[in-house]
Amino acid sequence: MTEYCIATNVLEAIVRGSLETDDRLHPHASLPLLRSHPFEVVVEGDTCRASLQLDARFGEYLPALATVVREKVVDALGGMTGLTVTAVDVIFAGVFPVNSRP
Repeated sequence: MTEYCIATNVLEAIVRGSLETDDRLHPHASLPLLRSHPFEVVVEGDTCRASLQLDARFGEYLPALATVVREKVVDALGGMTGLTVTAVDVIFAGVFPVNSRP
């Protein structure tokens, strides 16, 4: 059996990539000049858990959007790493206007 490690920043990039085409979401940034980590992935053995801080487009139904986010993240992380995703915690930390770009 071959063992390997996946760096945390790679796992976070997988999460970011799984959501980047969805214009209803932006990664949450607390301050414009402060480098923040809106995505956190913790690995324990063959499983992982993700916590995401997101801003949603104003007017979106958040429970349905959270379900879509969870599905995308589980598919991306599981498909690229082989890890079992046990949880995806979606934290909506802000909203943005309909015609806004990050």
